[in-house]
Amino acid sequence: MMIRLVFFAILLIAAPLLQAGLIFDESEKVVEIFQSQDFDANLAKAEEGNVRAQYLVGVAYLYGLEEQEVEVDHEKGLHWLKAAARQGAAEAFDELAIAYSEGLGVDKGASKYEAYLAEAGERGMSSAKLDLLDLYRDGDPELGIEPNEEKYLYWLEKTAEDGVLISMRNMAHRYRQGRGFEVDYEKAFEWVMRAVNLDDLTAQRMAGEYFEKGMVVDRNLVKAYMLYDLAGTSGIEKRDRVAKQMTDEQVEEAIARSWQWQLEHNSYRPSSNGNRYRPDVSDLEPLSLTPESDQ
Repeated sequence: MMIRLVFFAILLIAAPLLQAGLIFDESEKVVEIFQSQDFDANLAKAEEGNVRAQYLVGVAYLYGLEEQEVEVDHEKGLHWLKAAARQGAAEAFDELAIAYSEGLGVDKGASKYEAYLAEAGERGMSSAKLDLLDLYRDGDPELGIEPNEEKYLYWLEKTAEDGVLISMRNMAHRYRQGRGFEVDYEKAFEWVMRAVNLDDLTAQRMAGEYFEKGMVVDRNLVKAYMLYDLAGTSGIEKRDRVAKQMTDEQVEEAIARSWQWQLEHNSYRPSSNGNRYRPDVSDLEPLSLTPESDQ
C-alpha cells in the first residue's frame, strides 16, 4: 500500500496541474450531491477522467458511503482524490489536507497538510482559506505547527478580499495600529469602508470615529452621527455624544441619512421604529462617504 501511495504522491507532484479551481459552485449543495450520488456510475466516469466524479468517488472511499454500500478504503480514496487534484480540483486538495491532518490512510504530516491546504486556498476554496487563517494565527500543537505572523497576514488579506467581514475589520485595525503593516490610515479607512458598504454594523461604528475626528476625511458630524446610528445599540453612546455638538437641523439630516441607508440596503435598525426615523427621503440625493466627497 505504501509503495502505491508514494508513487501517487510523486506522480501528483510531477504531473502538470490543470487550472480547474473549484469544481462545485456556491449554489451547489455538495454534501447532498455526495450522499445521493450514483457511485457505480461515478466510478465509471472517474475512470474516464471526469474530475467531479473522481472527487466524489475519492471522498466516498475515504469516508465510506453507507447508502451506496461503499466501504472505507483509504488507499482508493487517496488515489481518486489525487487524480482529481492533478486536474486542479480545489476540493480534492482540501480533502487531501484533511487526510494528512487526521492520518486517513497516511501518517499525519504537517508539511503535506499545509501544502495541500494552501493549494486548496489558492485555488479558491473559501473554507481552506479560513482554516489557514486559524492555523497560522493559533498554530496546531498536535501537528507541530507554530503560529506564523507572515502567513497569517497573507491569508488575512486573502479572506478580507473575499469579503469576510471580521478579516476586513482586522485589516483596518492592523493598518491603523501598524501591526504587521506600516501605519496607514488611508488603507485602514479603505478596509473599514469596504465593510461598511456590506452593511456591517461594527464597521459602521468604526467609520463613525473617522468622521467624528476628521481622520483621513474632513470632520463631518452629520456622517459620524449617521454611521453611529447605523451601528445599532453599540453606537448609541457615541451617537448621543456627537449630537451634543450638532444643531437640530444637522441631527435631523443625520437621521434622514440613516433612514435613507436603511431603505437602500433593506436593513433596518431599532432606532427606525419611531416616526422620527422615517422621514421622506425620496428627493434626498445619495450621500457619498469617500474621502474625496469631503474635499
